[in-house]
Amino acid sequence: MQFSIFTAAAALVSSVHAANHMVVAGKDGLTFEPNNVKAAVGDTVTFKFWPKNHSVAQAAFAKPCEPLANGFWSGFIPSTDKAAATTFTYEVKNASAPVWFYCTQGMHCQGGMVGAINAPASGNTVEKFVENSKNATRNVSPVSTAGTGGSLASNGSASTGSGSNSTGPAQNTNGAATVQYSTFLAGAVGMVAYLMI
Repeated sequence: MQFSIFTAAAALVSSVHAANHMVVAGKDGLTFEPNNVKAAVGDTVTFKFWPKNHSVAQAAFAKPCEPLANGFWSGFIPSTDKAAATTFTYEVKNASAPVWFYCTQGMHCQGGMVGAINAPASGNTVEKFVENSKNATRNVSPVSTAGTGGSLASNGSASTGSGSNSTGPAQNTNGAATVQYSTFLAGAVGMVAYLMI
């Protein structure tokens, strides 16, 4: 019994250490860097947008420049001379299923501005996705609300896209998240120590 409780506690503590992966959009031309992120369940991928105007939308492998039904979309994030203050963050829910994405601006997708989260090393690779994008006949922007399927943040505040036109006021919860994390971690460590006695 103690072993299973210990295993559960260890798994719970390790899940708190989710990573954030930064993807830079458009800094060095029509690219997402890196264009293939390896992420675990619970990790987040944050897109940072450079001039002039970029976006990120989820796609299907077979249709690289068209939005996936119920997929994420940042909306257009303009910037003039440096990285935009607004970022878009997506949380990985299934690390075994690749998530394909593209820029919906102009013909950026056809220019190779595509990428993936957890693309496989063989079969439907990110390299094949890039090649497929170059053959797409059109670049389609989603009709969903900007921020859908993820979270838009600007200068420390965040709002979550809900698919509606009203997302409510942005709230900064960084301090609260740190306190919750510290309290949780202290409790989990205490529980593990108790179980080992």
